[in-house]
Amino acid sequence: MFRHFSVSSAFATLLIAFSGTVSHAADMLGVYEENQDCAEERVLKKVSKQIDYQGRHVPGVPQVDILDYYAIHQNDFIPEAHKRPIARRYCQASAALSNGETRTVWYLIEYEQGFAGVVGDNVEACMQGFDEWNVYDEACRVVRSGVGRN
Repeated sequence: MFRHFSVSSAFATLLIAFSGTVSHAADMLGVYEENQDCAEERVLKKVSKQIDYQGRHVPGVPQVDILDYYAIHQNDFIPEAHKRPIARRYCQASAALSNGETRTVWYLIEYEQGFAGVVGDNVEACMQGFDEWNVYDEACRVVRSGVGRN
């Protein structure tokens, strides 16, 4: 006797099996995807590299190393849409610095915006007190959150 196993039931089984890997959170603007991208090593390395570059090349910015990140969390996620073709994840963490200070760092992950839009993701980072030239606007506003943007 043969059992019939349809494609739709196979898909439903896979969906149930993997449904716990991504959770969803709700806020006033709707539902956004909560995941672990903010804490991924590849992302944090890019953040560290940008902060290190600022310390070495921007006058008035202290030259410090980031020793560790903690209290890492997502502030916002804006999925790609018709008029918004780039998915963006806004993250925040506390950074323990080599001079003994702890500072807040905000960073933005732009998916599929790496080299030539093909290789990886773009990460933009701003640390409290390190944006002397206001590249990310006052108080790192540009990378803090996408709330209220189109």
